[in-house]
Amino acid sequence: MATKKKGTLTTSGEWAKHLRKFLKRKFWKAERFKAKRIVKIESE
Repeated sequence: MATKKKGTLTTSGEWAKHLRKFLKRKFWKAERFKAKRIVKIESE
């Protein structure tokens, strides 16, 4: 099981090589979305 790492905004319930590509894509999509939200909030 993965833990939250420095520089990563979202935590993954399970992050391992055996996960399907779909789950990896879903994780990184959420990561990019949260990064954009933080930038937007800080710029206001």
